[in-house]
Amino acid sequence: MPGKILSSIVVLPLLLSTSALASVEPITPQQCKVMREKGAISNESPIQCDRLSTVHVHHYDFNGEVKQGAVVVMNSVAHRVERIFEALYQRKVPMQSVLPIEHFNGSDKASMTANNTSGFNARPMTGGTEWSKHAFGLAIDINPVQNPFIDIDDHNRVSVQPEQSTKQYLNRYTYRAGKPVRSGMAEDVIDIFAENGFLTWGGYWNYPIDSQHFEVGPRALVNRLAAEPGKARGVFEKYIADYLTCMKESTQAVHEQARAICVQKVTKKFSNWAPSRK
Repeated sequence: MPGKILSSIVVLPLLLSTSALASVEPITPQQCKVMREKGAISNESPIQCDRLSTVHVHHYDFNGEVKQGAVVVMNSVAHRVERIFEALYQRKVPMQSVLPIEHFNGSDKASMTANNTSGFNARPMTGGTEWSKHAFGLAIDINPVQNPFIDIDDHNRVSVQPEQSTKQYLNRYTYRAGKPVRSGMAEDVIDIFAENGFLTWGGYWNYPIDSQHFEVGPRALVNRLAAEPGKARGVFEKYIADYLTCMKESTQAVHEQARAICVQKVTKKFSNWAPSRK
């Protein structure tokens, strides 16, 4: 429903065809107005509403019910985000909610506490001043409670966000002796995101460890997609094609190792772009 802050709505899974699992539409003027009022975007943001799209999705929640939601991303990658959420639905990956960040007044902390899956948010990187890739619509956070953000400061003190994850999800095993199987873990969906251009996973990092976070990278590619709207989709598809080719041609016996090598290789290849000085 364009122009309104979405809330999750229960729907009947039997009514859904594969083609109806997700859809894409541009941000409407009314929706953009709400985003500004709620602090999700400003005039200083690195991209504006004309470069954003809403991907309307269906997803399972943790009770096995099917709900509707929406994620806002850069328009040049929206078709791939549509595929991501179609695959998540078909795999029955549960998500508590999938709501634009304006539903939480632009607060990343509030969205994480609510265990909300989200995309665009015109904010700086956590703990930094540079624009987050969320501010370009090129990052998605999935199930923050199951996949917490773990920071380590200069004195080796550890902090966990959201706090309710601390005693439950620092252990990353899905199958544990004497305990129920856990669902909604990011480790289960790395390939879905990578095969659609979100190659970089925050769980690869030593610190901060951000297992909820999937992004397009490197920074040079992000800047290029933002600066060249007419070429952005084609460049993004080439980036994906190079990764898929690398995986297909890999001789590594261990899939995770092949994936890590290909992510590094393709990321390095797309790290050399600089804006034209015409």
